[in-house]
Amino acid sequence: MVETFAAKSKEEVLRLLNNRKCIILAGGTDLMVKRKSWPGCLPYFDNDVVFIGHLQELRNIKINENYLVIGAACSLSQIQENVLMPFYFKEVIISMANPAIRNIATIGGNICNASPAGDIFPLLYALDSILVIERLGSLREVKVKDFVLGPGEKDLRIEELLVEIRVPVNKFKSFYYKKVGTRKSTAISKASFIGMYDLEDEKIKDIRMTFGAVGPMVVRSKKLEDKLKGLNKEGLKNILEDIKEDYSKIIVPIDDQRSTAEYRKVVCLNLMEDFLKSIFTEM
Repeated sequence: MVETFAAKSKEEVLRLLNNRKCIILAGGTDLMVKRKSWPGCLPYFDNDVVFIGHLQELRNIKINENYLVIGAACSLSQIQENVLMPFYFKEVIISMANPAIRNIATIGGNICNASPAGDIFPLLYALDSILVIERLGSLREVKVKDFVLGPGEKDLRIEELLVEIRVPVNKFKSFYYKKVGTRKSTAISKASFIGMYDLEDEKIKDIRMTFGAVGPMVVRSKKLEDKLKGLNKEGLKNILEDIKEDYSKIIVPIDDQRSTAEYRKVVCLNLMEDFLKSIFTEM
């Protein structure tokens, strides 16, 4: 018989996970769809369920000298409205679902769903975010790029809980984001692109580019980003076609019900080119 628990603390959640196999439910916007049954029937759960969305210790947002720290049970709306959050988080979140869903859905749930089309992933990858994962008596840190192992697969054991996301503090002022879908929001991405850069003396000091929904995991190449660092306007113009060719080799999407592989690749390369050309105007 399946039991449900409304944990009173994070510690209680960890004890439950240590003693029995449980399903974590924070907002439930993905989980309840996955577990839906016949109309009029209760959702199907084959293991005990632990509710964590109400736990304040998992819903805090704070900042220190090194990191912006986001509790895993923070709702998307809470993140969008918090004054500590950079503008680029808010821009990405406003494109996700609709206000009613954003009021319930959590950032931790979006991450643990491990979907290739997860809208928050390209941003977290671009920012070199770190996930803090806890079990009874210990915790560990995992880079977000190492957390997702494949569609729906993640580096999270049954006795572990994602408790917070640490985003390194940075000074990116220029941000480019495009989500391609059937609608601006309330739609699963066909493809998405994020570009961020920082200039110094009219040269690229730092640059990040990530592509979402075009493979089993977010596509990002630090090696190719490094080729762009230190370039001035002319250098960037001269290398543009070569960079497009390089990224064409690592962007390998598939055909599915939402789009075709060819369309996704062309869109991604066009968005990247548009982003890189936008840097010209800043130099």
